[in-house]
Amino acid sequence: MNNRSSSLPFRLLVLIASAILSSACLLAAAGSADSSLIQLEEVKWPSPEWKYPGAVAGRTDGVLFVFGGENAPAGGRVLSLSDHSDSPQWAAVEAPFSRSWAAVARGTDESIVIGGIESGAAGPVVSSAVDRIRWRDGKLQREPLQPLPVPLAGAGAALIGKKLYVVGGIRSPDAERAESSLWMLDLAASVPAWKELEPLPVGGRVLPAVSSQYDVLQVFGGRDAASVPDGSRVWQASNETWVYRPVPFEGSTIRGWVSGAPAAAPHAAAASVPTGQAHSYLLGADESPSVKTPFSLPAPSGPQPVRLFHVLTDSWVDTGVRLPGVHPVAVPGAPGTFIVFGGDDGAPVSAFSGLRRTRNLAFIDYAVIAAYFLFLAGIGWYFSRQKESSSEYSLGSRKVQWWAAGISMFATGASAISFMAIPALAFATNLIWVFPILTLILSYFVQAHIIFPLLRRLQLTSTFEYLEQRFNKTLRLIASAQQMLLLTFGRAAVVLVLPSIAIATTTGLNVFVSVIVMGILTTIYTTMGGFKAVIWTEVFQGILKFVAPVAMIYVCIRALPGGFGEFVETGKNYHKFDIALLSWDITLPVVWILIMNTFLDTTVKLAGDQPMIQRVFSAPEHEVRRVAFMNVLCGILISVVVNILGIAIFAYFHAHPGLLDAGTQNDQIIPLFSTQALPPGLAGVVIAAIFASAMATVASNMNSVSTVFVEDFYIRFRPDADDKARLRMLKLSSYMVGFLGTLMAVLLAALPIKSMMATWIQIGALLGGGIVGVYSLGMITRRANGIGAVSGAIISVVGTLLLKSFSTVHWMVYPLFAVFSCMISGYLISLIFPFHKKDLTGLTIFTPRPEALPAKEG
Repeated sequence: MNNRSSSLPFRLLVLIASAILSSACLLAAAGSADSSLIQLEEVKWPSPEWKYPGAVAGRTDGVLFVFGGENAPAGGRVLSLSDHSDSPQWAAVEAPFSRSWAAVARGTDESIVIGGIESGAAGPVVSSAVDRIRWRDGKLQREPLQPLPVPLAGAGAALIGKKLYVVGGIRSPDAERAESSLWMLDLAASVPAWKELEPLPVGGRVLPAVSSQYDVLQVFGGRDAASVPDGSRVWQASNETWVYRPVPFEGSTIRGWVSGAPAAAPHAAAASVPTGQAHSYLLGADESPSVKTPFSLPAPSGPQPVRLFHVLTDSWVDTGVRLPGVHPVAVPGAPGTFIVFGGDDGAPVSAFSGLRRTRNLAFIDYAVIAAYFLFLAGIGWYFSRQKESSSEYSLGSRKVQWWAAGISMFATGASAISFMAIPALAFATNLIWVFPILTLILSYFVQAHIIFPLLRRLQLTSTFEYLEQRFNKTLRLIASAQQMLLLTFGRAAVVLVLPSIAIATTTGLNVFVSVIVMGILTTIYTTMGGFKAVIWTEVFQGILKFVAPVAMIYVCIRALPGGFGEFVETGKNYHKFDIALLSWDITLPVVWILIMNTFLDTTVKLAGDQPMIQRVFSAPEHEVRRVAFMNVLCGILISVVVNILGIAIFAYFHAHPGLLDAGTQNDQIIPLFSTQALPPGLAGVVIAAIFASAMATVASNMNSVSTVFVEDFYIRFRPDADDKARLRMLKLSSYMVGFLGTLMAVLLAALPIKSMMATWIQIGALLGGGIVGVYSLGMITRRANGIGAVSGAIISVVGTLLLKSFSTVHWMVYPLFAVFSCMISGYLISLIFPFHKKDLTGLTIFTPRPEALPAKEG
């Protein structure tokens, strides 16, 4: 007793110190915000001095190049970007060909030149040639590609993945109208061939600005011929924006051309370059309303504005930056930057970089976050004082109150995935993700009357004990090891990365620092406090995760100029209130796929999810139906709230586009809104809720993996280990899980991930879908045996990998395929191989056990 008492101050000191240190790390690593949307850097690179209208320019393999243009000499210029420190100079180079007014599709490190005007025997002619330009062996090399079916000059072009799109242009130097055609060439095809797609709906365009962003083609401005009162023809500029969707946006069935918000002024000959996940810069435009010839570029009256377009909210922002010259080249530079050079007046080289346009958190926000950390430390310290045993550490002695177990169950499953990724998905799409949640009403009856009572009566500690009783020991060990890997290297890593991105967006804190801080603090309080510390921190975290988004919705709608009416009108105009996709197209998130996934996620999948079902094991048997009710109620409420939150934030940034940071990823939209719109103090609450979302799930994972490891592996190899040895191993393995999960999160943070929601579902399908199928086989069939279950699980993993690699089905199909491929193949294989008779009492829905087994000791 004395030894135990003397250890308490040390434990308390460790917990409080970790909380204070975590807060200090966040504050120290926070960067400052800037009021500018972008910054024009002062670079010492000289102008290429290549003043030939319509020149071909771009970037390839570490060099900038420019050649060709009207009346240009045979050579060109290149500038190596391999050494910035010695003020590199433009060098003369032999040009691979000489054309003007060609379209150039610029990838990250390649340039493809399409069409243009070249000299012919009888005068200028329009070319149909398509060439890839690369820097090899000290010179520009030309690789001819499949030529266009028609000659084009002054077109616009862009790459979407390996597909090349070309739009607009003219077919001859004396053309009377611009072309409206859209062409596509699949460069990845074994025999690439041009395909003509839907033309622009409003007539032709010459010298449009064209770029790709968010997997769509964007066409800005351009010119077309028009008659004037005196009977002559001029080429008038347009301010229209058109977006071509080769495939629908997520949550939509709309393909093809969609009209976008018009720019502030008619323009042509601009450059467009993407930034972030859904923004594009437009710069160097000629804003002359009309000119006499399609390629006229009057001298600008002054520097031209740099504007920013966001394809999701369909909004424009004037960045406040001005650049000299028209018809420039904009190419990607270092990550987050792009380089501008050329232009028909030989403008100097400029470099841009995106900046955070967010305000810093206030002192009170950091105080709220620090208080949250200290609260967690206090809970961990309090429960570290309780009587310790392996049963207490793993299951709270099976005496946890039903409402606490239900809220904890919801908080474990919700995590940062629901608090950040689902609103981000709704922000980018609509409400199709919330409608299937009504399936939870049916799921409640399956949970409360079938799955939870069946498993709780078996007096399990590790849910994989069921697999040994129902099938065999081998399957138990395989499934247990697989879930340990999934929880440690999958779920824990993903839910640590999401809030780390959030903190990086809101405070400038380095993502990796945030991952490490949360990982260490969660590891300490979870390991010291055990299961009860996890339960009660999750009760607090679950309440916080509901209150915070409700407050955000209120602030968001109140900040709209038109209030609630504007929220509704914006939602209608942009199809944000669509609740279901009614189709059989499995490349889309259609309603029946979402309903089936939701039902599986909230029924059979729970049986094979140790962190979730462990809450059922921890509650008294007669209260498991109440646990199911609380879990379902929380799930429905939070799902509705976070989806509406995503729609509300869309309306907010549609009304206030200047506050949407140019480098923002969709998964960062919640913390970005928090710092831009919420008052001090409330922003800190939301950031704390983001921490809570991650740390609740990570804490559950740590406790569950350590429990599974001890129950399924350690005891098997050390059957004589007493309770103290088990407890020591539980804590040691908990520390190890925390360390490995944090390390994996650091690695994951370095990867470019478009959607954390999609990534998590794919990881879960690949590593966990087969287990769901095995539990389904065990519970709803009597003929399935161990050989069939193991075979089905293996077939499920292999089949899902093949489906992901060689099909275009929507990622929501992966979990369904994994489960049903396991069930079908496992059942058939069970019929083929001899069936081994065993007592199935209490193990299937057809053979229920009327009473519980005796409770386990220890």
